[in-house]
Amino acid sequence: MESKRNRFWKISVFALLFAVLAVISIGCASADTIYVPEGGNQKIQQAVNNASEGDIIIVRDGTYNENVNVSKRLTICSENGSANCIVNAADSGDHVFNVTADYVNISGLTVENAAGYQKAGIYLDSVEHCNIFDNNASNNYYGIYLYSSSNNNLTNNTASDNEGGIILSYSSNNNLTNNTASDNDCSILLYYSSNNNLTNNTANSNNDEVSIYLRYSSSNTLTSNTANSNNEVGIELDSSSNNNLTNNTASNNDCGILLYSSSNNTLTNNTASNNSLGIALSSSSSNNTLTGNTASNNSLGILLYYSSNNNTLTGNTASDNYNGIRLYYSSNYNRLYHNSLINNTNNNAYDTNTNQWNTSTVGNYYSDYTGSDNNSDGIGDTSHQIPGGSSIDYFPLMRQWGRTPLKGDLDDDDEITSKDAAIALQIAVGSRPFDDAADVSGDGRVSSLDALIILQMVT
Repeated sequence: MESKRNRFWKISVFALLFAVLAVISIGCASADTIYVPEGGNQKIQQAVNNASEGDIIIVRDGTYNENVNVSKRLTICSENGSANCIVNAADSGDHVFNVTADYVNISGLTVENAAGYQKAGIYLDSVEHCNIFDNNASNNYYGIYLYSSSNNNLTNNTASDNEGGIILSYSSNNNLTNNTASDNDCSILLYYSSNNNLTNNTANSNNDEVSIYLRYSSSNTLTSNTANSNNEVGIELDSSSNNNLTNNTASNNDCGILLYSSSNNTLTNNTASNNSLGIALSSSSSNNTLTGNTASNNSLGILLYYSSNNNTLTGNTASDNYNGIRLYYSSNYNRLYHNSLINNTNNNAYDTNTNQWNTSTVGNYYSDYTGSDNNSDGIGDTSHQIPGGSSIDYFPLMRQWGRTPLKGDLDDDDEITSKDAAIALQIAVGSRPFDDAADVSGDGRVSSLDALIILQMVT
């Protein structure tokens, strides 16, 4: 019986053929389909040499020992997927596929053992509009390498056990989507590359250096990527500016997300957990905006150091770290507000420099703040001294910003427990400041009745 995987690949191949033929038919030309091995096309390179522009080469199951140069517009795909179709570098000192033509499609191949210095499983050299998808690039120096190439799509590829997984050098306006690059020294590297989109890529368990690394690269967008369990850094921006990082996850690394000498970047809704450093800005990383990020269960949640100035941190959560947010080593003129610092063991916040911890009306939430809010405006009646220096939050929040208080939840853990009833009783007898969330009876005051009602609410 034919396997589901084989049926899937045949459907994919037919769909690809249909799409290519449809495009070519617009130009009033017809594409030939060439099978390898068949007739005079026993090798992929023979088929490439014999093909005309726009032809389709379908590679049957097997292992092919060769290095393939593609200098014309072609589609090269396997018949049944990368697990069944392996192209092994005959010369390990050369690329497995060297693409020098625009509009080349390569799919469903395993490309391996181009182990020579800076050689790749698939190498795109100064080309545009190529589609590289569903390939497995392993045991090469680089898995997939784009040099001076733009407007290409890399989708659903796997690049593992290489020095570098997917490399973009001097390349712009490319889309990298749903690729997996793991067990490399560096999984995804952008070097002097701009305006690329990286979406839903996975870069885990890499051996050294950085998992997703942007160096001298600007105006790139990284969305919903995962960089976990790497020896050093999950995601790093080095001397890179105007990049947008949104909804990325970096966990179980030495450092989750690092900005090194990088400015004017925007980090939004990223998660950094179980790292030594969660999110770090270092070495004159200035004018960056961090909004809605979560740093939890790290040794240090969010760190600004070595002259990282004029950054804005708003709406971030640093919880259950040893240190929550820390600013030191001449990092000044940063603005922090609407942040939530919760249950960090050593310090929720620590600042040895000159920074602004509030706007003209609101500051941040600190789980260790002990002040009262007698007028119930959500702002503490007394300021909050930030340990480490002279910084003060003049408008500390009584609960997390933007969070609708749950009536009866007095310890902000999103649960009604007997602990909340005990807190309500303490408020009732005056040993704790008034909290409107404790007035579950709605009579404008907190009494033993409210404590009893809260206790009855416990599930």
